[in-house]
Amino acid sequence: MKMISRLIALGTFLVLAGCGTWTAESYLHETISGDSFNACLAREYQERATSEAYVDCNWVDTAAIVAKGRAAAAGETVLPWDPATRGVLPADLPELQEARAKLLAVLDADGRTGPRACQCAKAQRYYDGWVEQASDNKLGANGSWLGGEGGPVQPERVAAEKAAFYEALTACEAKEALGWTIYFGFNKSNLTQEAQAVIAEIAKSDAASFAVTGHTDTSGSNAYNAALGERRAGAVADALKSNGKGTCNVVSEGESNLAVATGDGVREPLNRRAVVSTCP
Repeated sequence: MKMISRLIALGTFLVLAGCGTWTAESYLHETISGDSFNACLAREYQERATSEAYVDCNWVDTAAIVAKGRAAAAGETVLPWDPATRGVLPADLPELQEARAKLLAVLDADGRTGPRACQCAKAQRYYDGWVEQASDNKLGANGSWLGGEGGPVQPERVAAEKAAFYEALTACEAKEALGWTIYFGFNKSNLTQEAQAVIAEIAKSDAASFAVTGHTDTSGSNAYNAALGERRAGAVADALKSNGKGTCNVVSEGESNLAVATGDGVREPLNRRAVVSTCP
């Protein structure tokens, strides 16, 4: 009986350790202040590590994220993960490497020091999340799961992190000349926190009026997607109005004019968007 009790106690300890709480506890509950890129990045990693520790109970990823967060908090330059070193399948590498190059180009310009540093930190956090989900957990050459923490790759999680990354990257860049892009969840027309940040950037523009075009992916019928595009464009137009801005044109293009070319019935996060530009 004593042996059983000891085994139970040991098992409980290992579960707690496995959740990443015994080594990361101090960082997960640390107060990180400031609005510099590094401070914002440290908070973003803290939030993600907390989710990994207490929700997914993935101590391997928790430890890696905590290490990056602590380095950022200490003032070190922390780079987004290189997907080539994270066990991502070869077929997924080109897209992830291209996205990383885009992110680094923005960060190396003024992303770490400019007025949108916190949005740029959020973009790095979600990029790392995209890489993490694309490599979680490693698949063999035949596509079979090799085992490990949490379960095999979940396409919906990969898609969610990818969409969140591009939305945050758009807010990080916020280039008026190219317009702004606001992303939406699958079959959604509500504005996320990241979308609200883009709206706030648009509101800082000297322009008084904007054109808004709603778009969808190809996963619904043409008629349904035309209506969904209208709701998305309308949600953005209403948010602009709440921020003191007008609109000259609010339309839906539904599933036409895709950002990423796909076949019919494809859930592509980058196609679920509204594009905002200044009026002529």
